[in-house]
Amino acid sequence: MKKITVFTLLCAFVGLSCGCASTAIHTKDAELVAKYQQALLESKACETDADCVAIAKGCCLCDGQDAVNKKFQNKLDEQREDACGVGPCTLQMCYTDIDVACVNNICTGTLKPMSSYYAE
Repeated sequence: MKKITVFTLLCAFVGLSCGCASTAIHTKDAELVAKYQQALLESKACETDADCVAIAKGCCLCDGQDAVNKKFQNKLDEQREDACGVGPCTLQMCYTDIDVACVNNICTGTLKPMSSYYAE
């Protein structure tokens, strides 16, 4: 019986760790997550590249990043913390770093080239 329990727990942990795309595992409240993601869309106005920062798009870091105006960063971080749970999430096979810029007065993000990780 003990072997079955350990095996079941191990499978459950592995399943949760690999489930970054599923916000159901990581959220406290789906409605709060939707409000957080709407707030991201409403926090993009900028004038210069220096106005923009990258923040988490969803509850799991594997969900990627979004570019927003840095004056909203603290509020968005608090909102994300309220909306998201603390379920396990791995960064394996997760490539989400972005470069941010202000384009036509909207913070935008583009995926950083993989080569930037290996530059010396």
